[in-house]
Amino acid sequence: MNGKRILIAGGTLATHDAILEADLLIEDGRIAAIADRGTFEGADELIDATGLVVLPGAIDTHAHFEDPGHTEREDFTTGTMSAAAGGFTTIIEHPLTYPPVTTAALYCEKRDMASEKVVVDFGLWGALTAPSIPEIAGQHREGAAGFKAFMPISDPSYPHVTDAEFLEGMRAVKAVGGLVLVHAENDSLLQAGLARMAAEGRRDPMAHHEARPPFVEEEAVHRALYLAAHVGVRIQIVHVSSPVSADLVRREKAEGRPVSMEVCPHHLLLDLDDLKRLGPYGMCAPALRDRPLVEELWGSVLDGTADCLVSDHSAYTAAEKEPGWENIFDALLGCQVIQETVPLVLDEAFHRRGMTLDRFARFSSTNAARIVGLYPRKGTLLPGADADVVLYDLDGEWIVDAKSQQFSKNPWSPFDGRRVRARVVRTVVRGETVYANGEIVAEPGSGRFLSRHDDYTLGARRSAAARS
Repeated sequence: MNGKRILIAGGTLATHDAILEADLLIEDGRIAAIADRGTFEGADELIDATGLVVLPGAIDTHAHFEDPGHTEREDFTTGTMSAAAGGFTTIIEHPLTYPPVTTAALYCEKRDMASEKVVVDFGLWGALTAPSIPEIAGQHREGAAGFKAFMPISDPSYPHVTDAEFLEGMRAVKAVGGLVLVHAENDSLLQAGLARMAAEGRRDPMAHHEARPPFVEEEAVHRALYLAAHVGVRIQIVHVSSPVSADLVRREKAEGRPVSMEVCPHHLLLDLDDLKRLGPYGMCAPALRDRPLVEELWGSVLDGTADCLVSDHSAYTAAEKEPGWENIFDALLGCQVIQETVPLVLDEAFHRRGMTLDRFARFSSTNAARIVGLYPRKGTLLPGADADVVLYDLDGEWIVDAKSQQFSKNPWSPFDGRRVRARVVRTVVRGETVYANGEIVAEPGSGRFLSRHDDYTLGARRSAAARS
């Protein structure tokens, strides 16, 4: 905490439940008060937000930085620099690093290593694999709020779960009060699709989609939700690409079950025409979908069924993607998108689809904070919350040009060339400016590890800092 009084003045504030023409005062790294413009005096630093929108910092609950193991792709410094430049103030990174984070000891090693590198606040998910089930309680004690499982075959060092293993892991997660996160694709159907493409000699980009059509995801989502309901555990379906999957989540929510889902920018903004154009650079799992399905998926965002906007950032070198031009299946799966995620989806949601800014605040920040257990210290502009604040220019137009803009180690983006009318002007984490004027101004190690053991209540500060 720096003890400074920082005033953000002249902007439009979008909290999770209101849109205000107001000023925001920060004291000692937390939001102290919101009041009518011109109310506050005597600040140590003035941030002029005239003409800008002020949102709670976005929270990315799905990022892959490949650190340790493949730091030639990305590491916690470059990854969180890109996150900050894209309006994320908190990220939660997944356990698929090398070695995979399948034990409490490996979890601690990764946590301590990352703490020296990050420029935004961060958390780490634990692992739900058959070998790691005995380690779930230990990882939870070290700070893991949730545990990631794969229903399809993924990396050999991170085994996917059979139904029996998944059920056992769910029970272990429920016992510690944690969250299950699942990559839902039916492995048997997927392997049959891949074999069919190989038998037909298919190597083109569309073969990737045809090998794993929407039904491959939809069946697995149905099964995962059924198993979770049987156990009574909280579950989050990651990177949903199908409106049918979203409808299954919607039904579970209507029954009062603790179910949530996340969506990615590539599934909201790209379609099969883009897959043909991008080739290996549009290859992800689940695959990109046809435009009518993309439009239907937006319905789940606008009606609130989709809880979280995430990046599923997966950074790869050009050498790992380029072979896909000859054979799409020779490229590694994943899109590098963390720096563009929030601005692009904000542009689409606000300017083209009529989503209000308070609803976007919930979608990009508040809902994730609640699901993870970080609310109300994260995900809101309430007095007493951490001063995680991002200023956006919703009028300034820019064009995505990854090579000149990204902080990632291997700058590329499936959105290169796209025009955007939502630009991150400044990113503030716990009262400290991390990104401004196109530059990262924070030092590696300035971010903080977020543990499930932390006290995320607002405390007495909120009652002492009521809105004027």
